[in-house]
Amino acid sequence: MTTTQLSHTSDTMGHKLVQAAFKKLKENTNLYLNDEEKSALRKAVHYGAYAHEKQIRKSGEPYISHPIIVAAILAEMRVDIDTLIAGVLHDTIEDTEVSYEDLVTEFNADVAHLVEAVTKLDKLKFRNFKEAQAETFVKMLFAMSDDVRVIIIKLADRLHNMRTIDAMSRSGQKRISQETIDVYAPIAERIGLKHMQKELEDHAFKALHPNRYKQIVTGAKEMAGHRKKAIEKICKNIEKALLDASMVADVSGRQKAPYSIYKKIKSKQLTLEEVHDLFGVRIIVSELHQCYLALGVIHNLYPPSENGFKDYIAVPKQNGYQSIHSIVTGPYGLKLEIQIRTQNMDEMSEAGVAAHWMYKQKSAQSTASLNKVRSWLGSLLRLQADSGSSLEFYENFKSDLGLDEIYVFTPKGDIVQLPIKSTAMDFAYAIHTSVGSHAVSAVVNGEATTLSKVLETGDTVSIKTAKGLTVTADWLGVVVTSKARTAIRKELKDIKDEDALLLGHRMLDRALDTFGHSFEALDARTIKKVLKEYQLDSMDDLLKSFAYGQLLPSIVARKLLPLMKKRKLDKDYQPKEALVIDGTEGSIVNYPHCCFPLPGDEITGYLSPSKGVVIHRSQCVNLLETLKDSPERSVKCQWNVDPSGMFKTKLMVDVINRTGVLANLASLIAAEDVNIVTIDQVDKEGGFSQLNFVVEVENKGQATQLMKRLQRHTEVLNVKRVYHEKNH
Repeated sequence: MTTTQLSHTSDTMGHKLVQAAFKKLKENTNLYLNDEEKSALRKAVHYGAYAHEKQIRKSGEPYISHPIIVAAILAEMRVDIDTLIAGVLHDTIEDTEVSYEDLVTEFNADVAHLVEAVTKLDKLKFRNFKEAQAETFVKMLFAMSDDVRVIIIKLADRLHNMRTIDAMSRSGQKRISQETIDVYAPIAERIGLKHMQKELEDHAFKALHPNRYKQIVTGAKEMAGHRKKAIEKICKNIEKALLDASMVADVSGRQKAPYSIYKKIKSKQLTLEEVHDLFGVRIIVSELHQCYLALGVIHNLYPPSENGFKDYIAVPKQNGYQSIHSIVTGPYGLKLEIQIRTQNMDEMSEAGVAAHWMYKQKSAQSTASLNKVRSWLGSLLRLQADSGSSLEFYENFKSDLGLDEIYVFTPKGDIVQLPIKSTAMDFAYAIHTSVGSHAVSAVVNGEATTLSKVLETGDTVSIKTAKGLTVTADWLGVVVTSKARTAIRKELKDIKDEDALLLGHRMLDRALDTFGHSFEALDARTIKKVLKEYQLDSMDDLLKSFAYGQLLPSIVARKLLPLMKKRKLDKDYQPKEALVIDGTEGSIVNYPHCCFPLPGDEITGYLSPSKGVVIHRSQCVNLLETLKDSPERSVKCQWNVDPSGMFKTKLMVDVINRTGVLANLASLIAAEDVNIVTIDQVDKEGGFSQLNFVVEVENKGQATQLMKRLQRHTEVLNVKRVYHEKNH
């Protein structure tokens, strides 16, 4: 569409719903826009009405009513004029013939940039809903890092869509609502748009769980009716007590939102009646020091609950939120949460980073909030860069969103903010990735402890480190923060890649040697040709693909040979030497639980496309079945003369079921310097039991010696090594 074709008038402007939306927008902007800005906004509304003239929403109303209401939502936050105009026109580039250049000509480059950025958030298509959610989340983070206003527009757009979600199909409602709960509401919370977060959650909750929503709303309403007079009395008592202390304050009752109630009921396994902070009182004072004076007045009036105090003024939340929270016991044993903050803090709690644009003068508090969000975004983008995929990043990070926080101290007194239930290892990774990856133990409040120690607000924590540590997958079970999980997974992948590179090199060497050739003699041009055929970037990628089971070294080795050698080859591939397994290959070589192979057993490898090299006993039923369909994936293997490490095996011990027999046998196994991994007991008829031990031994000889020692025990009837057949 060219600007000369636009007539800026449209019949849709006469529609009653459009007129109502426009009236609301004007009411919301009259108080803070100047005449020139009002004129520009009016022009944008008519421009958008013409551009969307032929479009109708699913609810049946003219499409332009939607972007006008989006702008009205934005105006409630008193955003700047360019953001308002972009809100009115946010769908024009995507859904009409209006171009980026048109918007630059008619308005300005800032408006055009905002509209284009919002459009880009909706462009990509994905294989499944989870992937779409993850990518949406990552794209929103990048958009926020560029200009937070893009996300504020998108959130306003989603909020109006949620208000009118009844017009959608049931499946559409569920999909959009789940995405709102998982992506949009947490982002609104993190940038401080508390009011928007609550409304998004409640609309989504109602669409996802209509019956549960109705039960909570009805139940809370009934309880509110019973307690209304009590809350009013408490508010009056507080107001009077504050006046007696020479403080004028705005005191009001509040009720917890339905979705917040639902989350608390679900996470704490409570009934509605057991939610102690269902009702609360909010106190707005003039000056910062009055917050603490008011707290003293309240605690003199109503006794505080133990562990019910949080000072978010001294240590603000990551989104800049500041307030004092205290749970007290009012008349009739009524538990309620008191929130105390200044007027500025209250505005920040509702508008968040939008408060930065609310007023012509930028307050120090709004700037500090914006800087906090920028710092948060920066840390997220660094995490995203270290994650294997958007889905992995999103799944890691999602568990952090919306969690309560704890505040712990370094030995120097610096505050470290962590999600609730964080461990000492989470603290180590929060300090620095290198501290986390070399952590061996912790000291909490002067006492030595393990890295799995769960921290609490006020703890002072220091970390002891050591060189030469290797990260293991078990560490993932100790941490809860996304930063720690991402760092551990990245290091595990790096270790696995290194193991794969070494093993892949050995596998290709062995295949080339079978054909009378060597790695050193490979021709650079042939290597380049083979890499191109398999769409790989480097020789390292090729070598790793052998260890991961993605390519067969025997086939690739043939393609790497000089032409003359290829012509002389027999069709059958019979490697001259076995692949030697010594236990140092790391996570790239797997020992399945179907046969628990040990050094000393005859072994054969299987090149699994999903697990890499899997070592079986040569007569394992699972291996023989698998190789029927894929004989080319068989890998001739043998143990090194002196293998390293410990290997699992399973022993089945039939015993007379007497008191203490399990403890006696466990002590016997420990005396043989053997580690027990798992124990399983199955009681049988006639006073007998079957004990199944999975133990770690060095080789078949040690397992045999242990079995003999167990067999000599008076209460043991029979011992045998078990090969539990199970598909891998």
